[in-house]
Amino acid sequence: MISSKNRVKGSKAHYIVFFIIFLCGIAASFAIYLEECRHAYNNQKASGAYFTEKLNDGLTQYITQLSSVVALIESSEGGVSSSHFSRFARSLSTTPKVGFYFAQYVPAGKKYEYEMQQSVLLGNINFTIYPEGERKEYMPLALGYPDKFIYGYDMLYPQYRDINAVIQARNASVIMLSEPTLPPFSDAVSNSIADTFVLRAPIYLPVDVRYYKLTDSIGFHGMVGAYFSVGSLLNQVTPLAGHDLYYRLADISSNNPIWFVDSSAASSWDDGEFDTHYLSVAGRKWRIDTRYLTGISSRINWLLVIIPLLIFGLLALILAFYTRKLFLTYYSALESVNKRIEIDELTGLLSRYQIQRELDKLIVTCQKNNTQLAALILDLDHFKTINDAFGHEVGDKLISKVSKRLTSVLPKNAIVGYLGGDAFLVLLVHNDDQDMPQLNSLAKEVIRKISQSYFVDGLTLDIGCSIGVALYPEFGLDGVTLIKNADMAVYQAKTSGRATYHFYDGEMGRRFARNVRIETRLRQALQKESLELHFQPKVDLITERCVGMEALLRWNDEELGVVSPAEFVPIAEQTGIILPLGDWVFEQAFRHILEWQEQGITVPPIAVNCSAAQLKRIDFLPKLLALLSKYKIDPSLLEIEVTESILIEDAERCAELLRQISHLGMKLAIDDFGTGYSSLSYLKDLPFHYVKIDQVFIRNIIEDKKHAALTHAIISLSHDLGLKVIAEGIANIDQLNMLKEFGCDIGQGYLFSKALGANTMGSDPMIVALNKQDSLD
Repeated sequence: MISSKNRVKGSKAHYIVFFIIFLCGIAASFAIYLEECRHAYNNQKASGAYFTEKLNDGLTQYITQLSSVVALIESSEGGVSSSHFSRFARSLSTTPKVGFYFAQYVPAGKKYEYEMQQSVLLGNINFTIYPEGERKEYMPLALGYPDKFIYGYDMLYPQYRDINAVIQARNASVIMLSEPTLPPFSDAVSNSIADTFVLRAPIYLPVDVRYYKLTDSIGFHGMVGAYFSVGSLLNQVTPLAGHDLYYRLADISSNNPIWFVDSSAASSWDDGEFDTHYLSVAGRKWRIDTRYLTGISSRINWLLVIIPLLIFGLLALILAFYTRKLFLTYYSALESVNKRIEIDELTGLLSRYQIQRELDKLIVTCQKNNTQLAALILDLDHFKTINDAFGHEVGDKLISKVSKRLTSVLPKNAIVGYLGGDAFLVLLVHNDDQDMPQLNSLAKEVIRKISQSYFVDGLTLDIGCSIGVALYPEFGLDGVTLIKNADMAVYQAKTSGRATYHFYDGEMGRRFARNVRIETRLRQALQKESLELHFQPKVDLITERCVGMEALLRWNDEELGVVSPAEFVPIAEQTGIILPLGDWVFEQAFRHILEWQEQGITVPPIAVNCSAAQLKRIDFLPKLLALLSKYKIDPSLLEIEVTESILIEDAERCAELLRQISHLGMKLAIDDFGTGYSSLSYLKDLPFHYVKIDQVFIRNIIEDKKHAALTHAIISLSHDLGLKVIAEGIANIDQLNMLKEFGCDIGQGYLFSKALGANTMGSDPMIVALNKQDSLD
């Protein structure tokens, strides 16, 4: 039923819908706002990156121009005149504020000669190197553009303000950029603004040209410089990067940054976000901070941000209205549907859902009151046959009649539910007011009543049932476990012959758990091929020679230890593993036969047990033919052993399959004869070559005269039909002598040999004797 709490929640559902959708609108608007902020920030960042890129382009252009001047100096043999230098520099310079100079190295011994030469080149007879004084070497200014300073100034003069930068550039052998400084060779005072940068390039000449030019011992010829102001550089950059960008620049090559440009000197950089970029050129590293003149918020399209909020708000109002209307209709309809959920329409009993809820409630109650609860699962026997024969409509009517009869048999305090299909669940609780009924008597009475005839649509139908019982708290502390254990008990009851009941116990649980573990490990063993085939000899009882061998499956698991085929083969048949397992056995048998033949061992016929599931497959014979073709094995080396059960289930198709196998040249044996139905028509009509007497008869053949008589009769009958008889499980000489008296043909058992591993075949006495006898023959 619908609780009042749920009703209150339903009445507020339209408010919830409105809030959720409107919240989605807020989220959408916020997402768009973030996207707009991100877009504006990315634009600001991209503008800063573009500004930095253009700064780099400008500096690179200066470096290129400087490299051209260096090339001019290096290529001139007789020196470059002042006019020639000025014209060349003018052709390179893109702005009038870029200057170039060349200072030539002069050793002390060549000072006078150099001054005479420069007097001629410059047309100034008064040219001299200054400041005056004798020094080891000089580097006077020789050429310049624009031509606004006096030539001859010695840049190696110890008092020259840029002497350290000049020496550093000379030793670097590459182009070097200075930190912000005063214009070179100017008369600027100490408080002047350092707004100029100098690019210096040392010139080193190769050995082959040093003889006619002035150089030091390692070829240093002089230094070319290019100097420019920050303003001239920015005049090239800012028109390209845009005028709505603040920027500031610092030289951070040393530990103490030198800020030399700030376009927003009137405002603080702490007021808003800015982007930082770095630029490395000619041995110096610059930091460039950029930001827009206006804040990020002023660049957002606020209309685009607000529109989703308006749309979702309107949508929220509309959906809230229809949600309220829908919930009113829903709760009125749910009232009528709720009973169908709790009560099964077909039987009138509690539905599977409701009976499980009742079980959970009863467990809680029994736990509080320390009482016992019994869960009985009733499962109809062969109900599928009625459905298949008369249709589901008749089956449904039969289920309805069974449910009515079931409720009439059970005590009043029993809670009954329909689980679906042909299964019912009955719950019985012991309390102080009423004794728990005797479950054994109740189960018998229910089975007796349910098994009486039913009259349905003019048909008289008979059906039985099996019952499984699980008790709380002994065998289940929750509903799921209790139903599972009761279901196991039903399965055991059906296995025991149906129309009976069974109580779940701990041993059953352990057995089922072991079966599940065996199934899991068996699948893994099959994948890893950790199974083995052993081979037990079959001996002619007259000649005592080995006339064949039976392939027997052996399994020694890492966790489970040695598992008997009697335990794992039935599980394999129930779970379907028997099909890949059977294919593996056939494959291994063929492979071992081929390996033995390659070793020169005479291989007797190998018998392989074949399950009913294998013979039912339409691809059984094609797979067998494929193995014969793959391994090139003579079909006469293979024997197929089948049990009587397959002959009963599908006699006609199985008979045709056995005839085809016999025509291939393989021998056929009917296994475990005498333990099943033992129809004599099988021996008469089907192409069997051997009858194999089960070891249950051989085991007690000496002590039990009835077993001896049956064994004698089977042997005599088989001989009359032209069949040979194999007795398995021969363990002592007395059994052997009696079987010889009866005329048994072939024996198999521990008296002769246990099952042998494939690797021991070459050393087994019987196989060795067989090979010797064949060589004599």
